[in-house]
Amino acid sequence: MAIGDYDVLARASRALRSAPEPGWAAIEQRVLDAVRAAPRGGWPIAVHDPAPDTAPGRIRVRAPGRIRVSDLVLRTLIARRVTEDPDVALVDVEVTLDGETLRTIDIEVSGRFGSDLPRAADRVRAIAHAVVADAIGADDVVVSVAVTDVHR
Repeated sequence: MAIGDYDVLARASRALRSAPEPGWAAIEQRVLDAVRAAPRGGWPIAVHDPAPDTAPGRIRVRAPGRIRVSDLVLRTLIARRVTEDPDVALVDVEVTLDGETLRTIDIEVSGRFGSDLPRAADRVRAIAHAVVADAIGADDVVVSVAVTDVHR
């Protein structure tokens, strides 16, 4: 099975659902909890410190440490903020990195039928820029927003 071969996965899922495993009901919640608790790796994004070595009480060092934020954290922060907008439903958030430098954010949303979709996309873009500025201090990240569907 190739990566992204969702038809095969869908057929297998249907087959497995049609023949439930004996005893599954007794362990289902524990399995789901274990999957949810499993650590997920993410790609590190460098945080921009606008004024290094200026924190109160900090001793100057020759090689200061570096702070990084996982792309999973950044994507989650963006997703939480975007879901507050009543005119859009989030579909996906993808980031593109160059090493540890965030280059682009691609956001896909579904727009509410009858709403001003260009304005909604502008709000989503502004939200993403605000989250990036707050989380990693970058202001040169390209954010693209695609409205790929409409909903009621």
